[in-house]
Amino acid sequence: MASDPAESIALPKLSKRLPSVVPEHSMHELFQESIFADDWKGRRDRSVIALMYETGIRQSELIGLKFTDLDTERGELRVMGKGSKERRIPLLSDTMQSIQAHISERPFKSNYLFISDAGRSLYPSFIYRRVHHYLGLVSTLSKTSPHVLRHTFATHLLNRGAELTAVKDLLGHASLSSTQVYTHQSLARLQELHQDSPLNRRPKS
Repeated sequence: MASDPAESIALPKLSKRLPSVVPEHSMHELFQESIFADDWKGRRDRSVIALMYETGIRQSELIGLKFTDLDTERGELRVMGKGSKERRIPLLSDTMQSIQAHISERPFKSNYLFISDAGRSLYPSFIYRRVHHYLGLVSTLSKTSPHVLRHTFATHLLNRGAELTAVKDLLGHASLSSTQVYTHQSLARLQELHQDSPLNRRPKS
């Protein structure tokens, strides 16, 4: 045949899968309870989880962090993203102190901000095991990968009223369309709050 008769057929739109997100109360519980060990490894684990949740950095970006990327005076972290694009992200004082304690206590010398138990640079499977372990203690999500913390960071910010463009810059997205997937989670949260309205619980006359 000279032409394809199926070219004019419009394919049905598939619904996008919403990213998995850890509830805010679960993240609050994780950092409030004595879950992390009181040694350099525990402070490293706490710093890694806190950093991924507070900044939304990618796993690959975390692995590449070095001493020179930490600005203690300004309380900022320099992150080299995709395409060698640099961005600076503010850190909470507790996270900064945890990182510094980890560095001062660890028995190995390294230029990297975080190291493994053996003193080597971090690697993907190591981070995955740590994140999976700690999120599993406070969450029932079936998927608890490092990328879930990135989803959680963006969703919680938007739920609290952050501007979409600001979240885009913090995540290091090249376009706003990549960030807009998280607005679906925010809308879902708004719908939950709307359904929980006192007006919705009025007794039927």
